[in-house]
Amino acid sequence: MCRQKPETNQTIFVDMDHPEKASLFDYFRSIELIPLETSPDVLIAYVHKIIVHGDRYFTFDKRQDIIHVFDQTGKFLFKIDKKGRGPGEYSHIEDININPFSGHLELLEAYGSVHIFDLSGNYIETKRITYPDFYAVHHFAAVDSHTHVFYAMFQPKKIIYFNLDDHKLLREEFEEMEDIGKFGINSLYSYQDDLYFFRPFHPVVYKVGKERLEPAFQFDFEKYTREGTTAIFSEESRNRWSKYVEEVFEQFSYVINTVRHNSKYVFASLLWKDIDRRANIIYDKSTGKSRFILDFTEKVVFNAYRGEEIIITDEYVLMPCFWVDLEERITKEMLDDRQKEIFEELLQAKMELNPILIKYWFK
Repeated sequence: MCRQKPETNQTIFVDMDHPEKASLFDYFRSIELIPLETSPDVLIAYVHKIIVHGDRYFTFDKRQDIIHVFDQTGKFLFKIDKKGRGPGEYSHIEDININPFSGHLELLEAYGSVHIFDLSGNYIETKRITYPDFYAVHHFAAVDSHTHVFYAMFQPKKIIYFNLDDHKLLREEFEEMEDIGKFGINSLYSYQDDLYFFRPFHPVVYKVGKERLEPAFQFDFEKYTREGTTAIFSEESRNRWSKYVEEVFEQFSYVINTVRHNSKYVFASLLWKDIDRRANIIYDKSTGKSRFILDFTEKVVFNAYRGEEIIITDEYVLMPCFWVDLEERITKEMLDDRQKEIFEELLQAKMELNPILIKYWFK
């Protein structure tokens, strides 16, 4: 059943003790498969992030430190593959963004370099993050023409406002104990012209303002809700992942992997009570009701359980799918005749293909 509890514009009540079944077609009218071209020169190990810009897809393969660019049909256009130590080269990339104020593609190295390219892949310049006690950053975005926000996984304060042109630290925000950051999710996401920030155990989602973090909305998991910036971990958990996961679920019932929203819905994917149990929250803004979903009637996966990037607009949801996972994400019965043909062709491939982008069109 849907939650009937009175709600405000800021709080999303979620009844985790009464999960519901739902159909993806309660929300979507059709599904489109966009295979990314595969060739000996275009082999993607992992899609860490996707940027949709105009009629192009910029895909970031963190394992290979390569950005592949495809057109809207999935045809390969070009790549940025400049790993090295010379001018215009990089050692390892943690994140990428297209700066909406400059129109340039920016590549982030953890130890403080932002490499700037034009949208055709031509190198422009490199800027540096420099200030006392700086260690490393892992995700970033521009909040205005002078200011970037960086997420620091291993520093006590997770959000850093920095002016790259003036090499100036503006401020740091959101203190959290270091061990919580081991779940290396990308906590920053954008919707329209605004940037948002969330954490794996913390129930509040923030809008990243030009001056400070501003609470945008929050989840109320009732008895399961925790403040989520502190926890207790043993010394053993620092060295053994399985012990760390065990101690996480002794203290928290959930790990929030992804939060996204548009004008109609708030979507969240999470791990529920253990590392292998996936769940979804879908909040309908028009009714003020949320659904806690462990299983869809289509018996398919619809969340970022491998840490994939998810894009949500007012028109669609877009997420990458590894070729080997395709039948976990889609069944033939979910597709129209043309998409069924594409689906069958993909399944009949003789060797592993590049990821497929799945586009779910809203009703």
